[in-house]
Amino acid sequence: MMKEYDTPRSSQFNRVKLFDVISRIVPSSFFLFVVLLKVVDLYVFLREHSAAGNNTEFLRFLADVVSKSSIICFLGLMSILFLIRLEPIEKARGILPRVTAIAGTFFMSLVTFFPRANLTMVQTVIASSICLVGTAMSLFVLTHLGRSYSLMAEARRLVTTGPYGIIRHPLYVMEELAAFAVLIQFLSFITVLIFLVHALIQFQRMKNEEAVLEKAFPEYQAYKSSTARIIPRVY
Repeated sequence: MMKEYDTPRSSQFNRVKLFDVISRIVPSSFFLFVVLLKVVDLYVFLREHSAAGNNTEFLRFLADVVSKSSIICFLGLMSILFLIRLEPIEKARGILPRVTAIAGTFFMSLVTFFPRANLTMVQTVIASSICLVGTAMSLFVLTHLGRSYSLMAEARRLVTTGPYGIIRHPLYVMEELAAFAVLIQFLSFITVLIFLVHALIQFQRMKNEEAVLEKAFPEYQAYKSSTARIIPRVY
């Protein structure tokens, strides 16, 4: 009778698979938890606020509801994509790209710990509308990115169509637009500094991802030379 023994190669393969499963389940569960919190927040908001009032108040109410709903959809899609995303074929080396990715994802949330700015009703509607546009467009880009989505600087599949046919980092641009809307609602000298630092972190994430994609896909160089990084025909 023959017995099977784990070889060093099979053990390493099992560890890699285990890490892959963990790297999918942990962030997916985290974003699902945030989705549940956002759903509760929306429920409480709907109970405590009314759509009645003048046109400006109604627009503010509608913008808040749609903005909160779009954020829930965005985070929910992120939770799903973490589970079904493709396995990476290339990753950034070292700890710094990973720290940058995590910081870029959560750093802007520090703004919400500061007091809200004393905005007029019109200013609040404008800020909510900008947040809605940024989040909705982020959701659109994320849907187009699909199973190639990654939080860290990793290469899964080269996407060059749709919004990625216009600029190389549409998701970062739309997320930063939504972040700017949040900044308006908590505007102060310190929150402006936080926003600027966050923007620099996101810029470094772009560079990290481009380095990984250029290494993984020989055709990325041609794509890079034919598209702008964040502003069409400008930069």
